[in-house]
Amino acid sequence: MSTALLKPAMHFMKLVANPNAFIFSPDRKYTGAGRIAVDACLAGQALPPKSIELAMDEICNEARSQGSRIWIDAEQTHLQPTLDQWAINLMKRHNRDGKALVYNTIQAYLKSSRENVLNHLRAAQNGDWTLGIKLVRGAYIANEPRSRIHDTKEHTDEAYNKIVSSLLRQEFPVDGDHGVFPNVQLFVASHNVSSIRQAYSLHSRRVRDEMPTVHVEYGQLMGMADDVSCELLIHQREDLQSTDEKTRLSAPKVFKCLSWGSTSELVQNLYRRAVENTDAVQRTENMAKALRGELLRRVFRLSS
Repeated sequence: MSTALLKPAMHFMKLVANPNAFIFSPDRKYTGAGRIAVDACLAGQALPPKSIELAMDEICNEARSQGSRIWIDAEQTHLQPTLDQWAINLMKRHNRDGKALVYNTIQAYLKSSRENVLNHLRAAQNGDWTLGIKLVRGAYIANEPRSRIHDTKEHTDEAYNKIVSSLLRQEFPVDGDHGVFPNVQLFVASHNVSSIRQAYSLHSRRVRDEMPTVHVEYGQLMGMADDVSCELLIHQREDLQSTDEKTRLSAPKVFKCLSWGSTSELVQNLYRRAVENTDAVQRTENMAKALRGELLRRVFRLSS
């Protein structure tokens, strides 16, 4: 099978305060392989069809050679349990040497999200591979049974923040209360400024205090929550300029997500983004205020 059948809908572009180059990492969907993948998911096959498995291994090997990574996109709940197992098997093969090449996406708006995180942690507990988790709020709310989704946005926000906090604190009871916490790399994909600030503050504090935590990075869609991304970049620059090594180690790593492909290839992706961000109008005033503040900060900095 050609890897073109697994064409990504999105790329994550790494941002740095003083960039010399950009790193692009594709977001892949197993069902992008077509009916063969969907039928295998519906049948609950423990492994993907061999042609898809070989194609994903080829994609992962190419990503490794380029210094990029692979993000496995979340899908609807009637497919997701099988896709989670496929992603875990892919991580077992490729997330070696203490690094996550492959990340699986978990949607926090589902009531089962915390248990799903725990299942992933248990799978990684033997310690010979690294678990990569990309945590999002969710993108299929218009197509899922309402009973599977948190009752309110506030409940979803609480679930999202608790998962991030528990991972950063290594508080999940992986194997009773005394299990060894597996090696985890977390990607906090969120436009919510409160979630981002809480995650950065907690992770930074734990790194500086030499407390156990997990590797963490942050990402937002291109053209959305740019004020959040800029705030993280300001922290990044300030932390990297510090004379304290622990502070430099706590500098946040920031990504922007770009849609990539033809209109026909992206129509479903763009539709989900629109549904996912129906509260964008409510954020406009806060974003405009933040961007005005950033503009003034830069103007006065240049004039001083």
